[in-house]
Amino acid sequence: MPKASILFVDDDPSILSGLRRMMHPFRDEYEMLFANGGQEALDMMGQQPSDIVVSDMRMPGMNGAQLLKRIYDLYPGTIRFILSGHSDRTLIMQSVCYAHQYLAKPCDPESLRNSINRSLALKNLLGNPHLHSCIARIKSLPTPPLLYKELVAELQSEEGSVKSIGEIVSRDIGMTAKLLQIVNSAFFGLPTRVDDVVRAVNILGLDTVRALVLTVGIFEQSQVPPLPGMSVDSIYLHSLSVGAAAKRLAKAIGLDQKQADEALMAGMMHDIGQLVSLIHFREELQQVLEATRQKRLALFRAEIEIIGVSHADIGAHLLSLWGLPTAIVEAVAFHHNPADHVYPNPSALTAVHLANAFMHQIANNDNINRYLDIEYISRLGLTARLNELRIVCMIE
Repeated sequence: MPKASILFVDDDPSILSGLRRMMHPFRDEYEMLFANGGQEALDMMGQQPSDIVVSDMRMPGMNGAQLLKRIYDLYPGTIRFILSGHSDRTLIMQSVCYAHQYLAKPCDPESLRNSINRSLALKNLLGNPHLHSCIARIKSLPTPPLLYKELVAELQSEEGSVKSIGEIVSRDIGMTAKLLQIVNSAFFGLPTRVDDVVRAVNILGLDTVRALVLTVGIFEQSQVPPLPGMSVDSIYLHSLSVGAAAKRLAKAIGLDQKQADEALMAGMMHDIGQLVSLIHFREELQQVLEATRQKRLALFRAEIEIIGVSHADIGAHLLSLWGLPTAIVEAVAFHHNPADHVYPNPSALTAVHLANAFMHQIANNDNINRYLDIEYISRLGLTARLNELRIVCMIE
């Protein structure tokens, strides 16, 4: 497999020299290029597009936000990072639709390397450049019109509060993912990852959320036509119920509050890949849904057979590009096959896997073994507790 190519962009030659020195130990892992400013970066991309662009924000002529927008338009498959020492909210608002992640200077080489590798790992797993390009182009996911109108009304109301707005956002999968992407960026310099929507709104502030919704237009209302067997409403109904159940189950299996919050968020977003497919890969999804009916295949197995990857892979790739917490990305990626995950102890993944299985069993009045990874549950010593945990899952 050829080495991934990374293009670093800065208008300061001394900064570029520093980046060369900092990344020199990783020269066997990546092909690294260095551009002095936005126009030179575009010229180099025109000769050979890079897998990742890491750009400074404040540059004369063409700033980082403008550069990433051009790259978004011209090279949709390129992963786009801002690496900047400036916390300029105006520029951040300009780049929020086009930067996958925002990293702060100074950035130690291992942290930068980890961010790069994390973004590349699921891209390589997809193994489909067209699929990756489509996912990399996603700026946000459509919000159901009624929920969007409710959010706008609350933001425009004098009585609108962090709590009320956070509660509205927490009922929307796409808005939740996007706000967590923004608040967990290095721009805010938080010491720990944020997994709670109300806290995210509180950190961002109502003025910033209002600007994101009403000015930047990062959330858009949209009617997405259903397909036979799947709709936005069905995805939302299942996802929200799995999120709530996963939080209860997390506590029941002894996880702490942080892990319970991760389970809630991961449960909400575990099927975000289905939402992506319903919007962006409708033809392939139609074939998948037909295969589930004709061959009686589980949805994720039909996806692997027809698309080559499952909705879990698609969702995890998007969330990884957006820089969401690792525990959430991993729970989304492995929620059907947790035994493939190397972590041996109960985690948010465990709670999401159980909640998803129980909710499918209850909805379809089916055998739980059809949805559970029995080997994984046995390995964690939870087999004897399944009836108890099912009751926990059903408590409202």
